[in-house]
Amino acid sequence: METLKTAVLFPLRSEESELSAFSESYPFEFFLTPYLESSELRSSRGLNQGVNSTNIEEPLVPDSHLSIWAECNSVIAMDLPSNIPLLFPKLKWVQGVSAGHDHINSGELKEAGIALTTAKGIASDAIAEFVFSRLLQEVKHLRKLDAQQRERVWQAKFGNQLKGKTIGIVGVGSIGEEIANRAKAFGMRVLGSRKRLELSTPDSVDRLYSFSDINVLLGESDVVVMAAPSTIETRDLFDESKFSKMKRGSIFVNVARGIHVVEADLATYLSNGHLRAAILDVVRNEPLGVNSDLWTMPNLYLSPHCSVSFDDYERNAIDLFIRNAIRLLGGDELINKEF
Repeated sequence: METLKTAVLFPLRSEESELSAFSESYPFEFFLTPYLESSELRSSRGLNQGVNSTNIEEPLVPDSHLSIWAECNSVIAMDLPSNIPLLFPKLKWVQGVSAGHDHINSGELKEAGIALTTAKGIASDAIAEFVFSRLLQEVKHLRKLDAQQRERVWQAKFGNQLKGKTIGIVGVGSIGEEIANRAKAFGMRVLGSRKRLELSTPDSVDRLYSFSDINVLLGESDVVVMAAPSTIETRDLFDESKFSKMKRGSIFVNVARGIHVVEADLATYLSNGHLRAAILDVVRNEPLGVNSDLWTMPNLYLSPHCSVSFDDYERNAIDLFIRNAIRLLGGDELINKEF
């Protein structure tokens, strides 16, 4: 690959200068051709292996962008349009800007011999912070105290400590490990679960379970955090059979993918009081429908898939792309390569 010609589909706000500087030192050209899909389409693709099977309208692509895409051999993107081999006939590498890639048509890329790397790790700190901001909101009764302030009620409402509690993290990857690090700072006991037990156990994890032993983790945890990627094994993982294994009065957190949870079962275990609270940054179908029962579930903390923080996100994504571009030009293995 003599010159790396990159279509930047992810809309940049401030990091164009970094790419310009990179182009002055390496055989690299970049073209700003923004392409960003709606949350509805992205969510639908995530439920259907990256395919727009429900025919949701895709963003209109100007002819000027199409002519540029036809000459590019690499892409930086959050979203990819349908028919990638047709639109990008010279494409060899896609650098995603999200940790997950279930909304990307991996089958299409593999068949065309296109490499995919993800941005795993660049938002782990922000997501871990978000988890604990929500946990503290619940255990310290901050919602109630805020409501009392609005109502001008002066009445003590004492909260609970996280210290001494047990947190179980399903999916000890980059996000799960950062959650574990912060849990240790709060004095919590940390349990973890992941498929690849042959990897070393992080220092912040007290005990690591295999994926097949997840029920043991659930039964011991005061807080359960789902932080695993979307796979066939994790689809509908948290259903009645899993919520019933969790301790009464425990808290469920999902900052991974909505497809992991059977939402009707979660609603049942919130309504009957078995779960103290649930924290969802993701739902199965995004945006959440206005008539969904989740809006009014007791002790449910909802947010619209925004646990990342954008103050460093773009810089981290571009930095990762540049490091991978240097590796690609040098013939070295890429970081976070999926295939």
